[in-house]
Amino acid sequence: MTDIVDLANLDDAKFNALYKQRIEPCFESNEAGRLEAVKQFKSRAWIAAGVVLAGGATAAMFLRDWQVALIIAFFGAIIGGVIAYQPLANLGKKLKQEYCTAIAQAMGANFTLAGFDPPAFARLREMSLVPSFSRSNFEDIFHGDHKGASFDLYEAHLEQRSTDSKGRTRYTTVFRGQLIRMHFPREFLGVTIVRRDAGVFNAFGGGKRNGQKLERVRLVSSEFEKAFEVWGTDQVEARYLLHPVMMERLIDLERGLKGKRIRCAFEEGDLLVAVEGGNLFEPGDLFKPLVDPARARRIVDEIAGVVKVMDQVLTAQAQRPPAAQA
Repeated sequence: MTDIVDLANLDDAKFNALYKQRIEPCFESNEAGRLEAVKQFKSRAWIAAGVVLAGGATAAMFLRDWQVALIIAFFGAIIGGVIAYQPLANLGKKLKQEYCTAIAQAMGANFTLAGFDPPAFARLREMSLVPSFSRSNFEDIFHGDHKGASFDLYEAHLEQRSTDSKGRTRYTTVFRGQLIRMHFPREFLGVTIVRRDAGVFNAFGGGKRNGQKLERVRLVSSEFEKAFEVWGTDQVEARYLLHPVMMERLIDLERGLKGKRIRCAFEEGDLLVAVEGGNLFEPGDLFKPLVDPARARRIVDEIAGVVKVMDQVLTAQAQRPPAAQA
């Protein structure tokens, strides 16, 4: 049985072994498909360009309106581009399923591309870690265990619906990023919620959770207190959990996920995290050769930050003084 890879302690030698054994074979087996998809893209793009030019010229000739002709050509180019890129899009989806599954298996986890119920999403909404929305989409979930704790990492795209004065409906993105649930064997004594500093809105307080009032928690580091607002029902536990090393781990996670405005909550046995970021775990530029360790390193590092946060929480729980232990 292959040893489980600890992404929290992945040095260059261990990464190279992971890449050679698990990830590079995925890239190599799909390189021929990539070349064929690029060939199809170029062929379709030339055809689409010809159709768009002909359509635009015909529209200009019969309508005698160059503005209308340009609009037709513009939208025709967009549609043509989508059709031309479809072979590469299909390859990227297949490739992502393969290398994300390989990385997940190496760390003792599993990966699902789509079609799953988002873990702990209702609680993320209840604690206002994600905004209200009208429709949602979830993809790319990693589920696994680490040192007796478990985790779920997945992506969410939330949109809010609005209607203008003419009755036209539009959807606006209100959240796109990563949602994480980390479950630990020892439950937290209280509820601790960490939000980005809300400025004057801090005056409204932290609200309540399960009938208990959330009081403001002062952090040890003034630097982090400027960036975060912390509310909790157990002041002692909150300070043990959110010491400077833990806050550094949260910021590192935000950077690793290429996100912003990270917020989280400790409740019962769970740490729930929301990070506004981009569409991660993607294969990158498919016009370049797939076999490249840097391509894989980026994806691995995006996941590694989650494991590092879990390590820090486990350490904080182990160091709780006897009077504060469950």
